[in-house]
Amino acid sequence: MRTLFIAATVALSFSCSSCSEPRTPGDSVARTAVDCATEPSTKIATPPDLAGPWIKSKQRLTILSANDGQVHQRPNPDGKPDPKKFTADSITVIHVGPDHPPIVKTVYGSVPNTISGTPYMAMTGDGHYGFVTCRKNAGEPEAPDILSVIDLASEDLKVVQTIKMPDPRMAVMHPDGKRLLIPYTTGIRVYEMRAGQLELVKDNPTDFNLAGIDISPQGDRVVGNGRKEKGGTMAAHLLRYRDGVITYQDEVKIPKGLPDWDGPYACRFTTDGKRVIIPNGWHTPSKGVLASVFIADVSLEAPTVTEVVPQVGDGIEGVAVHPSGKFAVLSCLDDSPRTVHQAYSHLAVIDLSSKPARLLYHLDVESLPEGMEFSPDGSQLFVGLTYAHRIAVFDVDGFRLKRSPYVMRVGHGPCAMAIGPRFGK
Repeated sequence: MRTLFIAATVALSFSCSSCSEPRTPGDSVARTAVDCATEPSTKIATPPDLAGPWIKSKQRLTILSANDGQVHQRPNPDGKPDPKKFTADSITVIHVGPDHPPIVKTVYGSVPNTISGTPYMAMTGDGHYGFVTCRKNAGEPEAPDILSVIDLASEDLKVVQTIKMPDPRMAVMHPDGKRLLIPYTTGIRVYEMRAGQLELVKDNPTDFNLAGIDISPQGDRVVGNGRKEKGGTMAAHLLRYRDGVITYQDEVKIPKGLPDWDGPYACRFTTDGKRVIIPNGWHTPSKGVLASVFIADVSLEAPTVTEVVPQVGDGIEGVAVHPSGKFAVLSCLDDSPRTVHQAYSHLAVIDLSSKPARLLYHLDVESLPEGMEFSPDGSQLFVGLTYAHRIAVFDVDGFRLKRSPYVMRVGHGPCAMAIGPRFGK
């Protein structure tokens, strides 16, 4: 007879009743449900159970998709696209959760928006209100310069307020969930939601023309890409933020021996606020050049590019940083159906935990990946695909992205996205 001996080491521990995170008797600070709900994820979450025939999420979330109908040109009787015959702009709001199929609502013609610009929109920290910008551009000269405020909890997705401003580029919510930052031609306006309406807190002029911004997860710094004079070099700039006031800090430096600026775009902070991911090569696809990605250390006295990931994509539109801070996903437009006969796009996954950062792999996706966000717990990635008129969903397993066979149909031409908690339900 053989006897099997199993050795085990048992550690005395207990778990938080809200999130089941292991705790030890040495932990002296009580942990509450509020703590668990508000703390950012620091580990890579496991994907939700997708046994049901629909897209599920562990958290109750709301997704806002701004859809530019201009990209959906309808044909004349001869079958050729008519540049004057296109679908109306729309917004799509999707509520996802663990126990029901996605609840999808698309409204056409109420919220103008444009594909021209960084694909980041915003919503309040409680998920009640969403914000969509629209601006004139060469492709849409009749588009209004306007910011729309949408009640995401209303049945008809009611527009509760519109604000005119010169060339609003995008929308970024401060980590406090209350104050909204809108970059425009020569500055950044800071608003706050008060009694269901946006009120201007501070208009912060800048001496350079901004194309887009991001605010650090700590809420104390802003990064933006812009040029100081017409025809000048587009560069990345770091600014300070305090109580609505934004002041200039410095231009991000590039050490000798590294490539120069070549159209930085769609910058985003890492979760610790110490680095900024900067796609360098402008976002226009089909250029025939593979752009690099710069990573700047903004904890230095002079913010400086310290890492370069070469040849990532031809036209990098956006960045999504996983809540763990261990990796980021970049949307590579590569080719546009308007430019080439057969168009292909990709997602690129970059390992931020290695030194220096490195490219892990590409995934093929339909054209064009633009708005893109992780769920707050990091278990899923949602990607808007402009010419496919849908949102693809990927489950996160370590550094791997595993695509769901299901998609979420949105309005024609999804071009920007915001994600947050579902309000009130």
